[in-house]
Amino acid sequence: MTTQAISVASLMCLGRSSRARLIQAVSQEAITGHASEFPQGMHAANAGALEQVLAKDQMLVLDNRRLTLQCLEGQLWLTRDGDAEDYILGPGQNFEIHPRDHAVVQAQRPSRIRLLPA
Repeated sequence: MTTQAISVASLMCLGRSSRARLIQAVSQEAITGHASEFPQGMHAANAGALEQVLAKDQMLVLDNRRLTLQCLEGQLWLTRDGDAEDYILGPGQNFEIHPRDHAVVQAQRPSRIRLLPA
């Protein structure tokens, strides 16, 4: 499966083990230049908050960072490797991402998010 195919595929249709393999397979280099990339780079979150608009079904990989994900608008689906639960976030809801987490966020509708360094 190519990166472009992954970016438009709905992760919710995959089983947990398939999602875990996908999360491990998608690297930062693989998504460079695609819509899920932050223009300033994910390292910019260390300097302060970053906001990003996600189109419906657009994915964002959050890996090896301590961040707080805030849903400002829309609806997000979040899954983490090794976590039996998946999470749906709406406007005003937050989720803390730990450095050991391998998380993928997918917009269920057009959404706006903020990443805050924790």
